[in-house]
Parts: sequence; structure tokens; C-alpha cells
Amino acid sequence: MTAHHIEKHGPALRVTCLFVLMLAGAGCSAVRIVAMNNNYVTLVHPFTDAGTESARVLAARECRMHSQVAVKTSDACSLSQCTTNYQCMEPVEAKQYPP
Repeated sequence: MTAHHIEKHGPALRVTCLFVLMLAGAGCSAVRIVAMNNNYVTLVHPFTDAGTESARVLAARECRMHSQVAVKTSDACSLSQCTTNYQCMEPVEAKQYPP
């Protein structure tokens, strides 16, 4: 890109970049914990690969605070979102559960 091109299209490029960043951030921020009870964590997230991964990472972080690992126990999805349940457990116990 030339300086003239950037100068001429700068505002449009900035708006486009902001829009893309908002969309990227929306996927991350849409994951939320809806319930925590003892060693169980329930999350709601978008029905996308990115949403599933973000939920897994968030559950792992919550369990790691107790020196445990997150094991997905169930999930249910609509066309737009999923509810996924994780159980925090000791690493030795977690090995008994299939991935």
C-alpha cells in the first residue's frame, strides 16, 4: 500500500479493522459461566469451534485454581448456542474418562 492509498482510504480501513476486532472479540466474550457448584462448572457459549474452545479454556482455568483438571461431562446445543458441563477433578481421576 502506498501512503496515498492509506491517506485516501484510512478512515474506511480503520472502521473495517474495528468491525473485525469487534466480531473476533464477540466470540470470546459470549462465553459465560452460568453455574458453579462445588466442582461443577456450567458454561453457555456460541455453537462454533471457537466458542467450544473458549469454553474449554475457561473451564480449565477455573479448575486449575483448585489444582484440578476440567473434564467435559455433557453438552447440549441449539443452532446458535451450547450449554456445556465440566467437572473439576484430580488428574488421576480424570484419566478414567475418555477424551
